[in-house]
Amino acid sequence: MSNILEYAGKIDVTTLGPTGVAPLDGVVTFIAPMLLPQRKVPKMRVCSVTISDRIPNVYDARPYYDFNNTLLQVYTNNPGSLTTIQLERGLYLEASDIADAINATINSLIGGSWWTNPLDPGITIAANPVINRIIITLDSTKLKAPHTGVFLDLRKATTGTDLATTLGFSQAIALIGAGVLPLNPIESVASDQNVLVDAQGTECIIQSSLIAARRKNADFSRTLAIIPFAGKRTASDNVWPSGGLVSPEMVYEGTRTISAFDIQVKTDEGRPMLFMSGKLNVVVAFEY
Repeated sequence: MSNILEYAGKIDVTTLGPTGVAPLDGVVTFIAPMLLPQRKVPKMRVCSVTISDRIPNVYDARPYYDFNNTLLQVYTNNPGSLTTIQLERGLYLEASDIADAINATINSLIGGSWWTNPLDPGITIAANPVINRIIITLDSTKLKAPHTGVFLDLRKATTGTDLATTLGFSQAIALIGAGVLPLNPIESVASDQNVLVDAQGTECIIQSSLIAARRKNADFSRTLAIIPFAGKRTASDNVWPSGGLVSPEMVYEGTRTISAFDIQVKTDEGRPMLFMSGKLNVVVAFEY
């Protein structure tokens, strides 16, 4: 015999957080508890997990946790020139997509007032996928008066941004300038670390209170399934187990009277995974 539990959660305009993202976590409380046999050892099997892939890699995670890689600042030596650049939250498939978005946003905000030729900007950001680096070039010779020096700031302490981590810049080189002595008129700086386009990782970890705790390194985890989504280039739900596969059986060690259970979706760093939209459906069978 078997008993089947199903969790269904979704994100819509009423559940999105203030920054346009939200977790797909939830708690199910039964009106009538589900009773399992007292004298048998139930086993659990995951029938299916279907989960959205609308997982942003440029986003503001507050108030869920402290992470925001949507911001940077640019300014010149002219007082009052400080400008905050904010990227649109979204799923950027390549580092070049992020670089292009930064270039476009900078030029739309200050191109007409800073550059001698708005079509020839003094700040350019390029991605090199071969070495997985970002190259930022500042050219003060393209500035028009009264601007003579230009700066781009990715520092966490001054901008509150984690964009430096995404672009592969350590905090030591996260402030770049050109045109003000002793700086050269033209400065080109490459990131000193790998670009981290997958800001939320490449897999989602489904956890549940139904699962007995097991050790994961030095911590305890209640992992129900691990679903990879790396390499996808089209928007479509992720389904696990994939065709032809069957989930392993897990011995159920909990109470025989189940009145509630929770489902959580975590990143591989243990943070809540945040989504722009979508649904999560989990079906679990108890067999005995």
